[in-house]
Amino acid sequence: MRNILLAFDGSDNAKRALQYIVNLATDAPKPLEVHVLNAQHEPVIYGEYVTSNMIEDLNNNLLNKSRATIAEATTVLQAAGIAHQGHAVLGNVAEQVNEAVKRLGCDTVVMGTRGLGSFTGMLLGSVANRVIHEVSVPVLLVK
Repeated sequence: MRNILLAFDGSDNAKRALQYIVNLATDAPKPLEVHVLNAQHEPVIYGEYVTSNMIEDLNNNLLNKSRATIAEATTVLQAAGIAHQGHAVLGNVAEQVNEAVKRLGCDTVVMGTRGLGSFTGMLLGSVANRVIHEVSVPVLLVK
């Protein structure tokens, strides 16, 4: 079984990466297990009047956004009959992808380039560039 991590942010390029996996599954000699990961950057908070409840609410809202984004991908994977799991996390995207690859035993990372990051459209994409350098498995980038 191939164990693939799909870094999915809901962008058009991420959707093309998802479609690549669906197409791959039809031709693959082994069944696929796809782990859909969406990582949201934790909020950076400045100021003296921040309570733990405020931080918890922010984190919960980010995780809800992450789950909704993952649901887009899992709907497509389910319709294609591909085994999958969703993973909503908080933190630096490249670091979270690296951690998930190790924790889940993934043999490949598939992701779109130039997604929804702060510097959209710059070169390869800052997140994709960091992922390439962080993980120890092959990374397939879809534009």
